[in-house]
Amino acid sequence: MLQAASRRRVLTALMIAQVMAGLGHGVTFSMGAILSADMAGEAWGGAASTVTTIGAALWAMPLARIVNRRGRRASLSTGLALGSVGAVSALFAAQTGLYPFLLVGFFLLGAAVAMNLQARFAAADASDDRHKGRDISLVVWSTTVGAILGPNLFEPTERLGAALGLASFSGAYLVCIAAQWVAILVLQVMLRPEPAPVVTTGPAPKVNLREHPVVAAAIITNAYSHFAMIAIMSMTAVHMHGHGASMTLIGITISAHVGGMYGLAPVFGWLADKWGSLPTMLLGLAGTFVAAALLIPWSGNETVVVASLLLLGLGWSSTLVGSSAVVAASAPPAARAGLQGRSDLTMNLTGALGGVIAGPVVSLFGMPAMAVLVITLMAVVLAGTSALRRRDAVPVS
Repeated sequence: MLQAASRRRVLTALMIAQVMAGLGHGVTFSMGAILSADMAGEAWGGAASTVTTIGAALWAMPLARIVNRRGRRASLSTGLALGSVGAVSALFAAQTGLYPFLLVGFFLLGAAVAMNLQARFAAADASDDRHKGRDISLVVWSTTVGAILGPNLFEPTERLGAALGLASFSGAYLVCIAAQWVAILVLQVMLRPEPAPVVTTGPAPKVNLREHPVVAAAIITNAYSHFAMIAIMSMTAVHMHGHGASMTLIGITISAHVGGMYGLAPVFGWLADKWGSLPTMLLGLAGTFVAAALLIPWSGNETVVVASLLLLGLGWSSTLVGSSAVVAASAPPAARAGLQGRSDLTMNLTGALGGVIAGPVVSLFGMPAMAVLVITLMAVVLAGTSALRRRDAVPVS
């Protein structure tokens, strides 16, 4: 167990790294879509989010194995370093017109997203049992700063790129590279001692989710929440635009959603510590249910859509914080990093699936149909995870 001063230093380092990682992602996420569409046509605009999300999923397990062998500092720094290589690849693609390098760049940038997610577990490792929810939520909340600041740097990064003679839409990657290396420096200097000891010196232990039913329930619940959030959020702008909403209102709606995702995370961290991590996780599902239920009869009402997206963000935040605390508390030490990696892998894969499914469903049947699908899947998830939790005799606080 780390001393109080060491815990504060580790938490501060993780929060600074999250701000930098969020800044790098925020400044390149939308710009990547524009660059991809500019290079390969509008149909490829979605490649930025899809390939980055898949990359985040596939990098989750390798980074978890590094935790077992080298510790959190090495794992988090590796994710950021790979992300910086991805930004270099994207920058090279913009200058040369070689589109495959842009896809490689998006995939490697997914490693930085995986690092961004893994940092919450590093906070849990450093925390005492009474404050796991709080410390996880503070690291999640820190992403807000960079995520909000990043998109507001679009114009300055374009001016920077133009001054350096770079191709259009590529200056953002310079800021991304700088932010990631600032985060690496902070982690190397401040993340000492390690938030948790290296668990194994040999190969990481095999992870069998059937042996950890409560952890499995948390992973499934978090994966479903991410699926529901991506599925509804990804088509909201298209849906609102089709109903005649102004770009200003669409922007307000998305901002409310992002604010719900990150802005109140510390509240859910407090709830996880005081009320329990499992109830906090289930509270998130309740928020997602209400958000989807509102869209079934009132998806054409602009006020309801704004409220629904805010609730959806809050539900996602509560589920993420609660489920992360459940995994951190319930996973045995020898398998903890592997189970955490499995959680992030599943979360990102289901999120990508939500984005793929949402387009055809909303285009063919409308947003109410997507909301019905979300609620139907929730019933299945609740039934399955309830059965899993009943298998475990150890209560989760």
